[in-house]
Amino acid sequence: MGGLAVQLKKSAIGLSLLATLALLFGGWFLYQKMEIEEPIRTEVSQMQSATLSNFHVGKDKIQIDVKVTNPQAFPAEYRDLVARTKNIAGDKQVAIVVANQSEAMTQVWKSGQFIFTEALDLHQYSRIPALIAEWKQTNKLDAADAFMDDANIYVYLKKGTEDFYTIVPRSEAKEVTARG
Repeated sequence: MGGLAVQLKKSAIGLSLLATLALLFGGWFLYQKMEIEEPIRTEVSQMQSATLSNFHVGKDKIQIDVKVTNPQAFPAEYRDLVARTKNIAGDKQVAIVVANQSEAMTQVWKSGQFIFTEALDLHQYSRIPALIAEWKQTNKLDAADAFMDDANIYVYLKKGTEDFYTIVPRSEAKEVTARG
């Protein structure tokens, strides 16, 4: 009879442990869903300039992939989205990735990236609109625009259904000043 009582105690302990773990992990997943995923999905769905392309919440990082639909309005909404998602994410790193990356337009970007980066690094921001206009003419693009705020430069290229959007940070630490 003693062996049966010990066996029942082990079963009770095992079931108790299993129930505790289920509640713990279930609570964690519910927290992730209700307190992080849903508020971020709501923030992105309210944007007029982009749609959610992909969304992943990891242990330490949240990745939000968006497709830009209104390039002119996106910079303002992007800044707001960055601020709001950081508040929601807490200690997690937030990465907002633009999904507009067609192969043909990426090649246009790469072909002029050296000159663009030089203008950026030398604080010669006034060269950028002329550079973008040159890309538009040379590559017969339907649209080529650059927008700038205090933190980033936003570049949009489009030809037919192919488009490309990138966000280039204006890092003060990396910038140098041209002399002469």
